[in-house]
Amino acid sequence: MKTVTLFLGIMLFCMSALAQNDTSGTDAVFLVVEKMPEFPGGNNGMFKFISENVVYPEYEKIHHISGTCYVSFIVEKDGSVTDSKVIRGVGNGLGCDQEALRVMKLMPNWSPGIQNGRPVRTRFNLPMKFTLREPK
Repeated sequence: MKTVTLFLGIMLFCMSALAQNDTSGTDAVFLVVEKMPEFPGGNNGMFKFISENVVYPEYEKIHHISGTCYVSFIVEKDGSVTDSKVIRGVGNGLGCDQEALRVMKLMPNWSPGIQNGRPVRTRFNLPMKFTLREPK
């Protein structure tokens, strides 16, 4: 029975992934496209932007809470970032999750994802690492 359930789960996942490539709906959100969205300045520009804008939450700093917050968002056809949400937060670090969402609201426009030569809405997942450095 477990094998059947696993097989059905895999089939449903594959079917939903295939549905992402249907370009008939103008508001379809893609997971994978021919040219993925890109932050201005590429990954290095994004890491610089995040490091310059993240303010480590005070509660988490005092209690030595660190971890990775996974944020999901949509890069729209015009490159704007919308629908940001935490899909996996930092354990006991609600402030880190809130800070990640705050920084997402500050993001400049990206270059949009391209499918069949046209800009499309593309879902993107981004890990944001919150790490405290020990004083030297």
